[in-house]
Formats: sequence, structure tokens, C-alpha cells
Amino acid sequence: MKKPSFFSSVAGRLRGAFRLLCASAALAAVACTAQARGIAELGTEYPVALSVQIDPATITNEDLNEIRASGFEFVRFGARPPLKSVNPASVDYSGLIKRVKNARLQAIVTLFGGREIWGQSPAEAGEGQREKLFAKFALEFMSAHAADVAVWELWNEPDHKTFLNPSLFSSFETATAEFCRSIAQMKTPPKIVMGFGFAKLPFSPGQVPSQLENAFVSAAKADCLTDISIHPYRSIPETAIADYGKLRAKLDQQQLGKVGIVASEWGYASYLPVRDRNTQASLILREYLTNVAAGIRLLNLYAWQDRGTSVISREDNFGLKSKGGEKKEAFSSLTEFLKIARNSKKLSYQSNAGLNKLVLSRGNSLLHVVWTQSAEQNVLVPADKGKKCTRVDFFPQVRHGSCGSPVDGGFAAKATDYPVLFSISE
Repeated sequence: MKKPSFFSSVAGRLRGAFRLLCASAALAAVACTAQARGIAELGTEYPVALSVQIDPATITNEDLNEIRASGFEFVRFGARPPLKSVNPASVDYSGLIKRVKNARLQAIVTLFGGREIWGQSPAEAGEGQREKLFAKFALEFMSAHAADVAVWELWNEPDHKTFLNPSLFSSFETATAEFCRSIAQMKTPPKIVMGFGFAKLPFSPGQVPSQLENAFVSAAKADCLTDISIHPYRSIPETAIADYGKLRAKLDQQQLGKVGIVASEWGYASYLPVRDRNTQASLILREYLTNVAAGIRLLNLYAWQDRGTSVISREDNFGLKSKGGEKKEAFSSLTEFLKIARNSKKLSYQSNAGLNKLVLSRGNSLLHVVWTQSAEQNVLVPADKGKKCTRVDFFPQVRHGSCGSPVDGGFAAKATDYPVLFSISE
């Protein structure tokens, strides 16, 4: 066998090095593309991007414009397959998505199909094809609206029997796998695809069925789902911070460190005798502050408008506005806070014995928000001598005023379960 010359040997090594470099560059490009997906890449003007749930069948252009003017950047709504059993009323989704865009809002679209994913009537769906039909619907809908939908969400509360028959958990795993195979065909994969809008905290013992958790893990590891979405309803908003931490740790254990966490549905209803409208307003603002404290990127409030008029019905009264269009106290306090917090960033958060202190930075100003989870407490808002201070109360109505006379080290105040903001500036 003829020995290679010195020059041909060097040339061969260079060609090999070049091929290795190209391969490394290609892998880096893929890695960069993967890193560019997910909720971490979401742009927002606020400490937490805010969305609100809308009814796709009744929302008006006037509503959408008011939502945007109030500080919301997103709206969330669901889309179902065109089956009579799960989508009897015709919704012009294409028109709605265009109207959302025209209002300078971004859409969060949840793809789901009712209690049995693909329709309640086997004859309607076609026996043996149900999972594939749902995947086909999802792929076609996503492909048709890829340019105009910012965030996709697969499913809504599959761990709640209202939305998924428990006997179909194994079929749900199959349907998710079919969905992932389908969107892998897209030339440009969606930037944000969340799953599954869990009603309870996943990866916590006794909360979510393992089949649903397994379906999520498989889809996330396949780079099909970029983020996990949960619905952290609870009586005390601040307890979500610890639960977010537990979920983060569980995701990391599953080697899903790049998977982000989204609160895709959370709200408080004003219904008698449980909660009046002032208490609703306090809890909703505390809910937003809790997500800022926890570093959550996106929060969707439930809901824009009350569903009904019964004062004793929980489901009728989740809205920021009444059924007749009246702005509730929650609307005023939240939107006023958003005006102040725009272009601010979280600087620090402390919680001790029920006293919460959140500090945001905005330009040359520091925004101190203080509140408790129950009893009133004394608090000192730190400020150097000569600093100016403006106090903003949000309850029972919005009021900008004096912080009072300075004391050694800052301004003294009483903190209650109704958050108060102190703006400290030069």
C-alpha cells in the first residue's frame, strides 16, 4: 500500500478538522435555536407580562382596545376541533386572531377538545383515529396562524375530570406523542408551546396522575413543549412562591432545566358571602406581586368580564369587569399599579412573619411595595436623607399622596393585606 505524502497527510488532517469545525458550528446553531425558544425569550414592558382570559365568542373590538390600554399585553382563549359535540357554536378564530393583533395585543391560544380530547361521540371522530385527528387539528390550526400567535398552549386542565375523562389518561399520552410528531413537521417550530395547564401542582405526590406527568416529560425532552403551565389557584397568593420553587426543583431533577414555568390561569371571584369586591381587588394585586417576587415571566388572569349576574355564584364573578361592563375595584387597583410599574424590574423581595417587601427599580426611582398576609404590621421604608417619597394607595380607591415626615432611615408606615407603594426618588 502506498504511504500518503506529507502534504496529502496534512491536507487530510485539515479536511477532517474543517469537517469537525463545521459539525461543531452546526450543533452550536441548533443549540442556539433551541435556546431561543421558550418563555425566557418573551419580551415585555413589565416585571411580569400580563394576560387576561377572554370569551372568543363575545369579545368586542372595544374590549380588546381597552385591555391593551389598561396595560395587558396578551389575551388567552381556547380553540377546539370543529366537532359538533365539543364546538357547537361557530367561532371565527381567524378573525379573532386578526382583531387581537389589530389591538396591539398578542394571543395565547389553548388547543383542546373537550372532555374526551376529540369529541364525545366515537362515531363522529372515527374509531381508532381519535388521537391522530386531534394532532391533525392542532397542526393545521398552528400552521394557519403561526405568524400571528405568540404563545401556544396544549390542553387545559387534563387532570380535572371536567376536561378529560380519567379513563382516557393513556390515550392522552398517545395523543400528545401524535401532536409532537405532527409539529416536528413544521419548518419553523413555534417559539413557545406550553403544556398542559395543570389544575394542580404537577410532580407533587398525590396531585397529578403519573400518565399526564410522563406525557409532559416526554414532550419536553423531545423539544416539543418548551414550558410548563399551571393554574395555581389558592386562598393565600404568597404560598405560590414555595410551590414554584418545588416545581422548579422537580423539573431540574428531570433534566428539564430550560423548561420555564407559566401561570396560565389564576384569579379570584367576588361572590357573596365569601369575598367582596375590595377583597378580590387586594388578592388580585397580591397575586401579581407574588409572580413578580417569584420571577414568573407570564401570568394570565381569569377573567376579563363576569360570566353572569348571580352574586352568590363563584363562576359568575371572576371578572375584572361586571357582566354589564362596570369596572370593579380590581380593575382600578391593578391597572394603576401597571402604570407605575411599567419599565421597572424586580430588585429584591423579602418575606418575614407575614410581612412582604418587594422592591422594583425604575430609572432613578425605587418602588417599594409592602403588604401583609393577615394582620397589620409596622414597616420602615428605607430612604436616604433628602430623598423624595410619594405614597400610592390602591384601596378603597387609588390615591397618590404624602409619605409623611421622614424618620431616621426612611419613612414609617402601617402595612396591611391591601398593598401600598412608596416611590423613592432624588
